[in-house]
Amino acid sequence: MSVEQIKVRSRARFRENGGNCFSLSMFLFSIAGFLFVFFSSVRLIFEQVGWEKYFSLRALRYDGDVMIFWAVIMTLMTPLVVGEWWVINRLFVDISRGEDFVETKKYLNAHVNIYGFKVLRLAIDILLRKFIMLIPALIGGYGIYYLVAGTPHAQLSSLKLLLLMLCIGFTGVWLGIFFRYVISLAMVNQIMLLNPRAKISKAVALSKKLMEGNYMKYFVFHLTFVKFIPLFIFIYPFFVVYPYYKTCKVTLSEEILGDYWQDKLKASVRRWRRYSL
Repeated sequence: MSVEQIKVRSRARFRENGGNCFSLSMFLFSIAGFLFVFFSSVRLIFEQVGWEKYFSLRALRYDGDVMIFWAVIMTLMTPLVVGEWWVINRLFVDISRGEDFVETKKYLNAHVNIYGFKVLRLAIDILLRKFIMLIPALIGGYGIYYLVAGTPHAQLSSLKLLLLMLCIGFTGVWLGIFFRYVISLAMVNQIMLLNPRAKISKAVALSKKLMEGNYMKYFVFHLTFVKFIPLFIFIYPFFVVYPYYKTCKVTLSEEILGDYWQDKLKASVRRWRRYSL
Protein backbone atom coordinates (compact mmCIF):
# COMPACT_ATOMS: atom_id res chain seq x y z
CA MET A 1 0.00 0.00 0.00
CA SER A 2 1.05 3.57 -0.61
CA VAL A 3 1.17 6.12 2.21
CA GLU A 4 -2.18 7.57 1.06
CA GLN A 5 -3.80 4.12 1.02
CA ILE A 6 -2.45 3.48 4.51
CA LYS A 7 -4.01 6.72 5.73
CA VAL A 8 -7.34 5.96 4.05
CA ARG A 9 -7.52 2.58 5.78
CA SER A 10 -6.43 4.16 9.05
CA ARG A 11 -9.18 6.78 8.85
CA ALA A 12 -11.77 4.00 8.59
CA ARG A 13 -10.29 2.34 11.65
CA PHE A 14 -10.12 5.63 13.50
CA ARG A 15 -13.81 6.32 12.88
CA GLU A 16 -14.66 2.97 14.45
CA ASN A 17 -12.27 3.12 17.41
CA GLY A 18 -11.62 6.85 17.81
CA GLY A 19 -13.30 7.04 21.22
CA ASN A 20 -10.93 4.55 22.83
CA CYS A 21 -7.95 6.12 21.05
CA PHE A 22 -8.98 9.51 22.42
CA SER A 23 -9.34 8.09 25.96
CA LEU A 24 -5.90 6.49 25.80
CA SER A 25 -4.41 9.78 24.59
CA MET A 26 -6.07 11.54 27.51
CA PHE A 27 -4.50 9.00 29.85
CA LEU A 28 -1.08 9.62 28.31
CA PHE A 29 -1.57 13.38 28.61
CA SER A 30 -2.65 12.98 32.26
CA ILE A 31 0.58 11.12 33.05
CA ALA A 32 2.64 13.93 31.49
CA GLY A 33 0.54 16.49 33.36
CA PHE A 34 1.01 14.65 36.65
CA LEU A 35 4.79 14.57 36.23
CA PHE A 36 4.83 18.28 35.39
CA VAL A 37 2.72 19.21 38.44
CA PHE A 38 4.72 16.89 40.69
CA PHE A 39 8.13 18.30 39.78
CA SER A 40 6.79 21.88 39.80
CA SER A 41 5.47 21.32 43.34
CA VAL A 42 8.75 19.81 44.48
CA ARG A 43 10.62 22.74 42.99
CA LEU A 44 8.43 25.26 44.85
CA ILE A 45 8.93 23.37 48.12
CA PHE A 46 12.70 23.22 47.61
CA GLU A 47 12.81 26.96 46.89
CA GLN A 48 10.97 27.66 50.15
CA VAL A 49 13.51 25.72 52.22
CA GLY A 50 16.55 27.08 50.37
CA TRP A 51 17.31 24.02 48.23
CA GLU A 52 16.76 25.75 44.89
CA LYS A 53 20.17 24.53 43.69
CA TYR A 54 18.66 21.09 43.02
CA PHE A 55 16.72 22.61 40.12
CA SER A 56 19.60 24.68 38.75
CA LEU A 57 21.24 23.57 35.51
CA ARG A 58 24.50 25.23 36.57
CA ALA A 59 24.55 23.33 39.87
CA LEU A 60 23.77 20.10 38.01
CA ARG A 61 27.06 20.48 36.11
CA TYR A 62 29.31 21.20 39.12
CA ASP A 63 27.59 20.09 42.34
CA GLY A 64 27.97 16.43 43.29
CA ASP A 65 24.91 16.44 45.57
CA VAL A 66 22.70 17.69 42.75
CA MET A 67 24.09 15.05 40.39
CA ILE A 68 23.38 12.30 42.89
CA PHE A 69 19.88 13.66 43.53
CA TRP A 70 18.92 13.60 39.84
CA ALA A 71 20.66 10.27 39.28
CA VAL A 72 18.46 8.74 41.99
CA ILE A 73 15.33 10.40 40.59
CA MET A 74 16.06 9.16 37.07
CA THR A 75 16.87 5.65 38.33
CA LEU A 76 13.51 5.46 40.10
CA MET A 77 11.41 7.19 37.44
CA THR A 78 12.81 5.72 34.22
CA PRO A 79 11.57 2.12 34.69
CA LEU A 80 8.08 3.38 35.54
CA VAL A 81 7.87 5.81 32.62
CA VAL A 82 9.38 3.38 30.10
CA GLY A 83 7.12 0.54 31.27
CA GLU A 84 3.95 2.63 31.12
CA TRP A 85 4.90 4.03 27.71
CA TRP A 86 5.34 0.49 26.37
CA VAL A 87 1.94 -0.59 27.76
CA ILE A 88 0.24 2.44 26.18
CA ASN A 89 1.81 1.65 22.80
CA ARG A 90 0.66 -1.96 23.11
CA LEU A 91 -2.90 -0.87 23.91
CA PHE A 92 -2.85 1.40 20.85
CA VAL A 93 -2.16 -1.70 18.75
CA ASP A 94 -5.25 -3.47 20.10
CA ILE A 95 -7.49 -0.40 19.93
CA SER A 96 -6.41 0.52 16.41
CA ARG A 97 -7.28 -2.98 15.22
CA GLY A 98 -10.60 -3.03 17.07
CA GLU A 99 -9.51 -5.82 19.43
CA ASP A 100 -10.13 -6.29 23.14
CA PHE A 101 -7.60 -4.16 24.97
CA VAL A 102 -9.01 -4.61 28.48
CA GLU A 103 -7.79 -8.20 28.75
CA THR A 104 -4.39 -7.14 27.43
CA LYS A 105 -4.16 -4.48 30.12
CA LYS A 106 -5.09 -6.99 32.84
CA TYR A 107 -2.55 -9.49 31.53
CA LEU A 108 0.27 -6.95 31.45
CA ASN A 109 -0.57 -5.73 34.95
CA ALA A 110 -0.47 -9.34 36.19
CA HIS A 111 2.91 -9.97 34.54
CA VAL A 112 4.64 -6.65 35.14
CA ASN A 113 7.55 -8.45 36.82
CA ILE A 114 8.17 -10.45 33.63
CA TYR A 115 7.77 -7.76 31.00
CA GLY A 116 8.92 -4.72 32.99
CA PHE A 117 12.58 -5.74 33.05
CA LYS A 118 12.52 -6.82 29.39
CA VAL A 119 11.04 -3.49 28.29
CA LEU A 120 13.71 -1.57 30.23
CA ARG A 121 16.42 -3.71 28.64
CA LEU A 122 14.93 -3.01 25.22
CA ALA A 123 14.93 0.77 25.80
CA ILE A 124 18.53 0.76 27.05
CA ASP A 125 19.70 -1.56 24.24
CA ILE A 126 18.19 0.57 21.45
CA LEU A 127 19.43 3.79 23.06
CA LEU A 128 22.99 2.43 23.30
CA ARG A 129 22.93 1.20 19.69
CA LYS A 130 21.88 4.64 18.47
CA PHE A 131 24.38 6.43 20.68
CA ILE A 132 27.28 4.25 19.56
CA MET A 133 26.29 4.85 15.94
CA LEU A 134 26.21 8.61 16.60
CA ILE A 135 29.70 8.79 18.16
CA PRO A 136 31.62 9.36 14.87
CA ALA A 137 29.28 12.27 14.01
CA LEU A 138 29.83 13.75 17.49
CA ILE A 139 33.58 13.50 17.01
CA GLY A 140 33.27 15.20 13.62
CA GLY A 141 31.09 17.91 15.14
CA TYR A 142 33.65 18.50 17.89
CA GLY A 143 36.33 18.77 15.22
CA ILE A 144 34.31 21.51 13.49
CA TYR A 145 33.84 23.36 16.80
CA TYR A 146 37.52 23.03 17.70
CA LEU A 147 38.73 24.35 14.34
CA VAL A 148 36.28 27.26 14.26
CA ALA A 149 36.38 28.25 17.94
CA GLY A 150 40.13 27.74 18.15
CA THR A 151 40.83 30.58 15.74
CA PRO A 152 38.18 33.24 16.45
CA HIS A 153 40.35 36.27 15.61
CA ALA A 154 42.41 34.99 12.73
CA GLN A 155 41.89 33.43 9.37
CA LEU A 156 42.02 29.69 9.10
CA SER A 157 45.25 28.41 7.63
CA SER A 158 45.13 26.29 4.50
CA LEU A 159 45.66 23.14 6.55
CA LYS A 160 42.95 24.02 9.05
CA LEU A 161 40.57 24.97 6.25
CA LEU A 162 41.17 21.60 4.62
CA LEU A 163 40.60 19.81 7.93
CA LEU A 164 37.43 21.84 8.50
CA MET A 165 36.05 20.87 5.10
CA LEU A 166 36.89 17.23 5.78
CA CYS A 167 35.17 17.38 9.18
CA ILE A 168 32.07 19.00 7.71
CA GLY A 169 31.89 16.46 4.90
CA PHE A 170 32.50 13.51 7.23
CA THR A 171 29.94 14.74 9.78
CA GLY A 172 27.30 15.32 7.11
CA VAL A 173 27.81 11.90 5.54
CA TRP A 174 27.81 10.13 8.88
CA LEU A 175 24.64 11.91 10.01
CA GLY A 176 22.99 10.53 6.87
CA ILE A 177 24.24 7.04 7.80
CA PHE A 178 23.01 7.56 11.36
CA PHE A 179 19.49 8.57 10.34
CA ARG A 180 19.30 5.63 7.96
CA TYR A 181 20.37 3.35 10.81
CA VAL A 182 17.74 4.85 13.13
CA ILE A 183 15.02 4.22 10.52
CA SER A 184 16.28 0.65 10.08
CA LEU A 185 15.38 0.05 13.75
CA ALA A 186 11.86 1.45 13.32
CA MET A 187 10.14 -1.94 13.53
CA VAL A 188 11.99 -3.19 16.61
CA ASN A 189 9.47 -1.77 19.07
CA GLN A 190 6.56 -3.06 17.00
CA ILE A 191 8.07 -6.55 16.86
CA MET A 192 8.59 -6.52 20.63
CA LEU A 193 5.03 -5.25 21.18
CA LEU A 194 3.76 -8.32 19.34
CA ASN A 195 6.17 -10.73 21.02
CA PRO A 196 7.81 -9.32 24.19
CA ARG A 197 9.57 -12.63 24.81
CA ALA A 198 11.54 -12.37 21.55
CA LYS A 199 15.28 -11.77 21.68
CA ILE A 200 16.16 -8.13 21.14
CA SER A 201 19.03 -9.00 18.78
CA LYS A 202 16.66 -11.01 16.56
CA ALA A 203 14.12 -8.18 16.58
CA VAL A 204 16.86 -5.77 15.48
CA ALA A 205 17.98 -8.08 12.68
CA LEU A 206 14.40 -8.58 11.48
CA SER A 207 13.69 -4.84 11.56
CA LYS A 208 16.76 -4.11 9.41
CA LYS A 209 15.64 -6.76 6.93
CA LEU A 210 12.05 -5.50 6.73
CA MET A 211 13.00 -1.84 6.37
CA GLU A 212 15.07 -2.47 3.24
CA GLY A 213 13.14 -0.76 0.47
CA ASN A 214 10.80 0.97 2.92
CA TYR A 215 13.01 3.85 4.06
CA MET A 216 11.39 6.41 1.80
CA LYS A 217 7.86 5.23 2.64
CA TYR A 218 8.60 5.52 6.36
CA PHE A 219 10.13 8.98 5.89
CA VAL A 220 7.27 10.28 3.72
CA PHE A 221 4.72 8.86 6.17
CA HIS A 222 6.14 10.92 9.03
CA LEU A 223 6.62 13.93 6.78
CA THR A 224 2.86 14.06 6.18
CA PHE A 225 2.31 14.67 9.91
CA VAL A 226 4.83 17.51 10.27
CA LYS A 227 2.21 20.04 9.16
CA PHE A 228 0.16 19.27 12.29
CA ILE A 229 2.95 20.07 14.77
CA PRO A 230 2.28 23.86 14.91
CA LEU A 231 -1.32 23.08 15.92
CA PHE A 232 -0.11 21.45 19.14
CA ILE A 233 0.44 24.92 20.59
CA PHE A 234 -3.34 24.95 21.12
CA ILE A 235 -3.07 21.57 22.99
CA TYR A 236 -6.55 20.35 21.96
CA PRO A 237 -5.55 19.20 18.43
CA PHE A 238 -3.14 16.79 20.14
CA PHE A 239 -6.08 14.60 21.22
CA VAL A 240 -7.14 14.10 17.60
CA VAL A 241 -3.85 14.13 15.71
CA TYR A 242 -1.87 11.91 18.07
CA PRO A 243 -4.35 8.97 18.25
CA TYR A 244 -4.86 9.25 14.48
CA TYR A 245 -1.08 9.13 14.01
CA LYS A 246 -0.82 6.04 16.23
CA THR A 247 -3.59 4.34 14.25
CA CYS A 248 -1.79 5.13 11.00
CA LYS A 249 1.48 3.84 12.42
CA VAL A 250 -0.11 0.51 13.35
CA THR A 251 -1.43 0.19 9.79
CA LEU A 252 2.00 1.11 8.40
CA SER A 253 3.62 -1.52 10.64
CA GLU A 254 1.17 -4.15 9.40
CA GLU A 255 2.11 -3.26 5.83
CA ILE A 256 5.84 -3.49 6.48
CA LEU A 257 5.73 -6.60 8.67
CA GLY A 258 3.41 -8.50 6.32
CA ASP A 259 3.53 -12.21 7.18
CA TYR A 260 5.76 -11.43 10.16
CA TRP A 261 2.80 -9.81 11.92
CA GLN A 262 2.28 -12.55 14.51
CA ASP A 263 0.63 -11.32 17.70
CA LYS A 264 2.05 -13.81 20.17
CA LEU A 265 1.21 -11.59 23.12
CA LYS A 266 -2.49 -11.93 22.26
CA ALA A 267 -2.09 -15.71 22.24
CA SER A 268 -0.51 -15.48 25.72
CA VAL A 269 -3.45 -13.38 26.90
CA ARG A 270 -5.94 -16.01 25.68
CA ARG A 271 -4.03 -18.83 27.42
CA TRP A 272 -3.78 -16.80 30.63
CA ARG A 273 -7.49 -16.03 30.58
CA ARG A 274 -8.39 -19.67 29.97
CA TYR A 275 -6.25 -21.04 32.80
CA SER A 276 -6.97 -18.21 35.25
CA LEU A 277 -10.73 -18.81 35.25
